[in-house]
Amino acid sequence: MGDFLYLSRKICNKMIELPRHEDEWAYYENEPLFEYVTRVSDMMGEIVTDINPDGSYESTPHLLPFRFASDYLDGKIDTQKIRMDLYESRDIQDTLRAFGLDSSKFWYLCLYIKWRVDYECKTAFLLPKSGMEQLESLVDELKKLSPENAATLQFKIDGNKTITVDNGFALAALCDALISYFPEIANEKCLSPYSYGLDEIEKINLSTRTKIYLFNEYMSPFVKPLKANKRIYASKDKSLLISRMIYIFSICDDSKLYTDLNEKGYNKQNQLKGYLSRYKPFKFWHY
Repeated sequence: MGDFLYLSRKICNKMIELPRHEDEWAYYENEPLFEYVTRVSDMMGEIVTDINPDGSYESTPHLLPFRFASDYLDGKIDTQKIRMDLYESRDIQDTLRAFGLDSSKFWYLCLYIKWRVDYECKTAFLLPKSGMEQLESLVDELKKLSPENAATLQFKIDGNKTITVDNGFALAALCDALISYFPEIANEKCLSPYSYGLDEIEKINLSTRTKIYLFNEYMSPFVKPLKANKRIYASKDKSLLISRMIYIFSICDDSKLYTDLNEKGYNKQNQLKGYLSRYKPFKFWHY
């Protein structure tokens, strides 16, 4: 009987196609299929388009959902690599029903997050530490020392001459001097994070592990407050739901993210947790 009901739901249900709207705000304000998309988009933060003289700013909270909808409807998002329709998996359907989630809305949410992650990783770049950031890092390390600790600070001048400071009291005095000097140099433009030249931008290729980390970062706040219906027999593991979406939407090819089982077919592996534990977050920028 259970299999018959599942097959009936599968036959009756199919992914609802997104309509095209003339008004770009409609995707943010009035499109039912984007209910989850706009919720997560708001968590990501608004896009500031203009800063007024008084410090206030103009923002466009609708911009990301509109751009996503435009790319999707114009065929710029590759959906061929999505491994399955969410209606094809009984496990996923049961989990979505247990959490009271609409399959079509959830599908667009997953695709939206993947689109966002792909964009960030494609346009990612690093900036060198500003002068102020370098001084702050130096002070942070000096603070860890005590006058009795053995430590050495070396400066290279012109690539040849080296100046060495290895006296603990001298290092402590240097730390105190820098801290007291910070207020005087706080507004120096040459030390600010915005004093980079274009030739100092370092383009980077981000790994699959970074994509997994970002997808989890964007999806977790959405699934965390969800309450499951205890009367529905289904996996209510929110981490596993995210893990399966990472595999289904081809963010990672590791099929164990879907099954979460070892090679022998048993024992929960917490595969997603393993990926996240091996990832070291770092600050990067994107266009």
